[in-house]
Amino acid sequence: MYKLIATDCDGTILDSEGFLPTEIISVFRQLSSMGIRIIPVTGRNDIIAKDYIDELDIGCPVIGCNGATLVNFYTGERFFTKSIDKTSVIKFMDICKGFGVPCKIFTTDRQYTDSREFYEGGINLITVGYKKKLTNYIKTLLVDDIYSVADAENIIKCVVVNNDVDFVLRIRDAINREIPELKAVQSNWNCIDINRRDVSKGAAVLEYAEMLGIKPHEIIAFGDSENDLSMIEAAGLGVAVENADDCLKAKADIVCGTNDNFGVAALLKEIYKI
Repeated sequence: MYKLIATDCDGTILDSEGFLPTEIISVFRQLSSMGIRIIPVTGRNDIIAKDYIDELDIGCPVIGCNGATLVNFYTGERFFTKSIDKTSVIKFMDICKGFGVPCKIFTTDRQYTDSREFYEGGINLITVGYKKKLTNYIKTLLVDDIYSVADAENIIKCVVVNNDVDFVLRIRDAINREIPELKAVQSNWNCIDINRRDVSKGAAVLEYAEMLGIKPHEIIAFGDSENDLSMIEAAGLGVAVENADDCLKAKADIVCGTNDNFGVAALLKEIYKI
């Protein structure tokens, strides 16, 4: 039997309006009571996922920023924080400058941007259509010179948002080509996330599983976007929701129903006979 369930949040267990359905909550609570470990694995800063973890009410930890952090808010344990070095951050900023695009820089408890649109729009520029209002968030700071942020402590993620998909993918490819210390992946149709090269959702899930004495073949992973690919490939059973990007469905072991049809919950009921 699978002992650990690792799941992406946006587009996977959250519905298209940004809510965590009662069907998901009920199944996860049942599995947790059976001793199955559950861990949300998000591209967001960990604290921005806390509203959903509170709704689950199973005391689980969370992996944030695509695998850069692992924290349990209920025990106060912060297991790791994997920061980007200053030189790589500056190289990333240089690429953004070359493409003429603003960016966001995330630390464990702040986000910085040189764009008033990003400052005012926040996560809603990415989670288009979400209606759920969050109570947990990080402070956003608008700066005149984005290079001044390079000295900030614990920079764990950089982000570029642009509604021209081909353009944003060109930026992704340039970062991956020109900065070997970093890795850029698409986390939403209009967004790329940049982390340290050795940071990924898959690596973080495996590290957490090792802490628990759980083997890779005992893990189920669910996702919908390119940044979930490492997790899908690392798990014993990698599952893409039906609404996932084609690149993820091509690599998944199986495809379940969509996020709006509670596909994750339906598959878990079938697997665990609950």
